[in-house]
Amino acid sequence: MDAQWLQFQFKINPDKNKADLARALNLDPPAISKILNGTRQIKAHEYMSMRSFFGLPNENDSTSSRIQNRSILQPLHAHSLNEGAPSDAQWIIPADILNQRTQTPSEKIRIFKIEDAAMEPEFLRGEHILIDTLDKTPSPPGAFLIFDGFGYMIRNCEYVARSSPPQIQITAHGKKFQPQTLSASDLEIIGRAMAKLQWL
Repeated sequence: MDAQWLQFQFKINPDKNKADLARALNLDPPAISKILNGTRQIKAHEYMSMRSFFGLPNENDSTSSRIQNRSILQPLHAHSLNEGAPSDAQWIIPADILNQRTQTPSEKIRIFKIEDAAMEPEFLRGEHILIDTLDKTPSPPGAFLIFDGFGYMIRNCEYVARSSPPQIQITAHGKKFQPQTLSASDLEIIGRAMAKLQWL
């Protein structure tokens, strides 16, 4: 996530500070605080400048000049979405590929690595999938990244018809997973699974 990545860069670069970064990006200092607090995303051109600010290797000028036509996707992590060392393994995808399939801005799409086998064979352990974090409503039903109070996982979700208050049924393909019905208020839906990387 953006906040994790930036926090980590400041941690390993104690000589750098928010004020200097804001000046380098021509931003007001509160904008950096918002990124660190997770209330603002890093824009593509800002990310390239940040890498230079922290002394990280950057793409060459000819590639950087084309970055506006690409989408940078950030990873999520199964063990925690809010803690742990951030990953620098962003995916860069041509923007027109995403635009053909979704109207969701690229900064609202995340990468998630599946770490259990409950959804096989549809979703295999170790596969990477794209999550639309703007789509948190299981209508129509589908596969969603959820947090049930214990961990993050991909599960099939759908509203229970005529339930009041609204309830969501959670299922998986694995025989060991028992279907669950939770109140919508007791379940955190991170986003809908929209695509996956599959090796041929």
